[in-house]
Amino acid sequence: MSMSFGSLEGPGVKVPCDSEGGAVSLRVSRVDGEVRITTPTIFNRTTWTVEQVRQLRDVLDAALRGGHEGG
Repeated sequence: MSMSFGSLEGPGVKVPCDSEGGAVSLRVSRVDGEVRITTPTIFNRTTWTVEQVRQLRDVLDAALRGGHEGG
């Protein structure tokens, strides 16, 4: 599945996931040549649907390539 999302520069891209407290998201951004991942407070209790994992994979792949859009 091809997916498009916003720029990884600036605030980055939100990727949805779920925690025991409900729906949350993490944020992936590129800052000064680094890929930054800001996670929910209780990351170890975060769960992902298959579609959410695919979206995360696409965002991380774009961050590694230095791009702005998903596959």
